[in-house]
Amino acid sequence: MGRRFTAVLLAGLILLAGCGSSGEDSGQAPDPSRAPARAGESARTPQPVADLSSGSVLPDLSGAAGDRLRREVARADERKLNPDVFAKVGDSNTEWPQNLYGLGCREVGYGSNGQLEAVVKKYSKVRFPGLVSLDGCSPVNSLTRRSAAAVSGVWTEWLMTPTEDLYATEVGPPTDECRPEQTPLDCEIELIRPRWALIMSGTNDALLGKPLGDTYRDLLTKMVSRVRELGPVPVLSTLPPMAVLTENGQPGEERIAEANRIIREVASTEQVPLIDLHSALVAPGMVNDGLGPDGLHLGVYGGEAQPDVMRGSAMLTIPALHYGANRRNLIWLQVLERLDQAADGQ
Repeated sequence: MGRRFTAVLLAGLILLAGCGSSGEDSGQAPDPSRAPARAGESARTPQPVADLSSGSVLPDLSGAAGDRLRREVARADERKLNPDVFAKVGDSNTEWPQNLYGLGCREVGYGSNGQLEAVVKKYSKVRFPGLVSLDGCSPVNSLTRRSAAAVSGVWTEWLMTPTEDLYATEVGPPTDECRPEQTPLDCEIELIRPRWALIMSGTNDALLGKPLGDTYRDLLTKMVSRVRELGPVPVLSTLPPMAVLTENGQPGEERIAEANRIIREVASTEQVPLIDLHSALVAPGMVNDGLGPDGLHLGVYGGEAQPDVMRGSAMLTIPALHYGANRRNLIWLQVLERLDQAADGQ
């Protein structure tokens, strides 16, 4: 494991350890001016960000795509999976506290997105007593769950490796909730029984110099097939930008572009709904292409050093949506809304 990756992983652990100091509202609105620019950039006033809810960022579930989705939902229903539960599959850009958690354990600032309150309520109502959430973020539900299949520093193959073999990868399992023979992916699906599995995996494949090309394509295809075998409906997301060098010295955005090309190919070939998050984050008006000051993780409204990052991330107002984590949180709520509507034939 290279030094750069170790530093990033340690930073993630430090942030996670300090993110849950209190579940109470501080009473102060996050200040977007506190979010620092990336190295070499000056702070700037964000331009308006376009409404992306009707564009190509969200999956197209009309026509034949909607018919396929309803057939997959029927399979999930046959397995008695819960229609009010979704699973998170990914890495630190899903595990870190600015990602989704605050929607389930903080007061959400909906702004003009008030229709999404119904989505938050739906995916907050099923609780998982005895399972793990992020510190300071409870009760445990789909939004607050610290997924066994969303772990800082991991790559796609790791998520499909038996738990008993994970220690050899230098990244151990995040909890003791999984049986030794289970992969993190299998474990999470068994634990929470979700209808949907939202997958955003590959940033560390790119960062750590893991093989892309056919190797990454085969891994993603295997993951999609395994999710379907277990019952849930898989949904793929493209990866956020990357403004750092990879372990082998290659510009990160070159590797991300290759990985995202493969994700789009797999989504098309395997007929999987696709969230084009990357396009949303590089849209005009986004601060630092949606990234925080480290150039790797999603930035959050109010900045990473604010007392309650999860509260800042739960803001879906116009100023907040210039920041990557907030924009991503909005998009995933919109995706869940669209999935539910398509499943009901709307």
